[in-house]
Amino acid sequence: MKKQNIRKRILFIAALAALFLAIPFSGRLFLPSPLFHDPYSTVLFDRHGNLLGARIAADGQWRFPETDSLPAKYKTAVLQFEDKHFYSHFGFNPVSAFEALVADIKAGKIVRGGSTLTMQVIRLMRKGKPRTITEKLIEIYLALALETEHSKKEILNLYASHAPFGGNVVGLDAAVWRYFGHNRFELTWAEAALMAVLPNAPSLLHPGKNSRLLLQKRNRLLKQLFKSGKMDSTEYRLALLEKIPVKPHPLPNEAPHLLEYFKKHHAGTVIYSTLDEGLQHEVNRIVAQYHKKYSENEIDNLAVLVVRPADKEVLAYVGNAPGSGNHGEDNDMIRAPRSTGSILKPFLYAAAINTGQILLHSLIPDIPSYFKNYHPQNYDKVFEGAVPASQALSRSRNVPAIYLLRDYGIGRFMDLLKQMGMTTFKKPADYYGLSLILGGGEATLWQLTSAYAGMAQTLLNYDRFYGKQTGHEYGPLVLQMKKVHSPKEPAVSAILPLHAGAIWETYQAMYQVHRPHSEEGWEYFNATASIAWKTGTSFGFKDGWAIGSTSEYIVGVWAGNADGEGREGLTGTAYAAPVLFDVFHFLKPEKQFQRPEDEMKKIVVCRQSGYRASRFCPETDTVLAFEAGDRAKVCPYHHIIFTDKEEKYRLSGRCASVSQMKKVSWFVLPPVEEWYYHNTHPSYKMLPPYKPGCAPPDGQHVIAFIYPRPGTRIFIPRGINGKKEKVVFEVSLQNPHTTLYWNLDHQYLGATKNRHQFAFIPPPGRHLLTVVDQNGDSRKMWFTVVEK
Repeated sequence: MKKQNIRKRILFIAALAALFLAIPFSGRLFLPSPLFHDPYSTVLFDRHGNLLGARIAADGQWRFPETDSLPAKYKTAVLQFEDKHFYSHFGFNPVSAFEALVADIKAGKIVRGGSTLTMQVIRLMRKGKPRTITEKLIEIYLALALETEHSKKEILNLYASHAPFGGNVVGLDAAVWRYFGHNRFELTWAEAALMAVLPNAPSLLHPGKNSRLLLQKRNRLLKQLFKSGKMDSTEYRLALLEKIPVKPHPLPNEAPHLLEYFKKHHAGTVIYSTLDEGLQHEVNRIVAQYHKKYSENEIDNLAVLVVRPADKEVLAYVGNAPGSGNHGEDNDMIRAPRSTGSILKPFLYAAAINTGQILLHSLIPDIPSYFKNYHPQNYDKVFEGAVPASQALSRSRNVPAIYLLRDYGIGRFMDLLKQMGMTTFKKPADYYGLSLILGGGEATLWQLTSAYAGMAQTLLNYDRFYGKQTGHEYGPLVLQMKKVHSPKEPAVSAILPLHAGAIWETYQAMYQVHRPHSEEGWEYFNATASIAWKTGTSFGFKDGWAIGSTSEYIVGVWAGNADGEGREGLTGTAYAAPVLFDVFHFLKPEKQFQRPEDEMKKIVVCRQSGYRASRFCPETDTVLAFEAGDRAKVCPYHHIIFTDKEEKYRLSGRCASVSQMKKVSWFVLPPVEEWYYHNTHPSYKMLPPYKPGCAPPDGQHVIAFIYPRPGTRIFIPRGINGKKEKVVFEVSLQNPHTTLYWNLDHQYLGATKNRHQFAFIPPPGRHLLTVVDQNGDSRKMWFTVVEK
């Protein structure tokens, strides 16, 4: 009988114990996961943990996302003030509850709470519940459950993240930034004590209101900390001297456009960006300085992007100039598609060198040209006949770029742009046509700078990985810090759009780009850091671009108006380039790119044409060029001709013996190229004419004007509607299949073949009409247009 009673008691006690243990575990069923569903602020930090800015949560509270660690001073202060036995209870402390009850009875009112920090977390979670006995019992029940599900560290972090700190400030992180302007790990003892006492009565006590009461509560806690040995006498005296903040600090707003981007795509999170706060601040200053100046000319928007090419991490992101928003300053112009102007040209020249289409100094036509309905012009309205590729790029000649794109292929070039990360060219090649290289399409500063960074990284990786590449050189730019950096290994079979050698040669031309007038004497500045750079200007002066590359930094700049309004004189050189160089002045890059020796090859080139030397080239140079240049075509311009001893006339077997002839290698450009080349190169020797009676039968191209005759006075006819009609000029040519080029007053008009008629309306006055055939023979005639 006794044994049965003992067994029953044991079972009863076990049942009670099980029930006691089951109570907190059963409470877990009533705990939501996650515990809090509050909206959070979007918070942006730089790569070093400096706050760049934050956006308020959807409910109008400054509530930073939950923290995972707390500073030691704050933990000590909050436990001293709120829950001295936090680490020894299981969510409810009956001793503290009893002491609080006695204190309240003696005072005749509630003067002390008996809630543990765990219970306060439950109260914060349940939001606005009345402080009744029933609610208190529910808090105890759920607090016991919370202790079984979370560690003490997690519970303390939850409290610090969701405690109210006065006004619309919630959580320690937001409070520290709002009241002290720094991060939580920089809290002093006085600040930590203030943060500990604020949640006790946030509606009554907050900076700027009841400051005397707040100071008293803080100082009482400091005294307790001192007496308990948590701080020494010196720390205590210094802490008492610190003043409490009068009002909240404005949060930093160093990268507003980037912050808005993250708010749109990652709202309510903490972002540790790759930006550098010091550099971001300086670039903001530079942009504000130029914006003040440019706005006087009604150029209101400016964007700058700084990238480190080694890993493509973004170091500075200024999406627009500061302003009220009345002129589109809220628009992020780094990500806005805009007409590219000439900023794509380095990609094309590098591609042409990469495939062996040209060598660095190969001559490219620079003549008046008509491609269907497209008539490209150079910016200065001047044609030079033929220009070395390097100069065509460094001086941004438009017509040579058109010829280069025509020969390379528009579709092929668009494929290259896609491989380089450009996604804004979504129309077929025929839609853009040859104008693509002069701004016929749109791109973003984000993708352009990324592509330039990809070129730079290709060179850097070639040197870093001994001629190999990772295959990720043209991947997207990096904006967020990675917790663990895993360096990309080179891939032996990685095929890139452009080889390092082709990029190296393109940079040699880009180093020669003329800097803006404000940079006079630039060649003496920071000579150890050559900048390969390019500008671009869109049609109608709507966009000014400048992108510069060094081995350490890529800087991209856009200037213009967000609404697309053009301004006379808005060019990349005049408006974007000065900003570019001011940023580089601050960066002070020092390291140079290393030449990719294994991709370079000695090639014998024609000194005059820049092509591979033919056997007819009299003067040659041996240059170190990208290896694909060995496949470039040989010089097409040097020909063997026979002249008299003075090289005054060409001879043939029709009029001279071999002994009378002089064999000469002559540099001969096509007629139109020759015409303009001679005007800008006085040393160019025109092909001498045949001695009378000496031209071979297949070389006799007798040119005669049919209409008008030399000296004719012409009246421009008018049609029935009163408008002027074209005059048809006509020339006879012995071999009509020969191409004839027409020029009026040294301005190219066009070309004819087979039927040599050309219709146009010449302006009033005296004019010189010149026709030149494809062999260089020409005829000139003066005529006068008279107004009726």
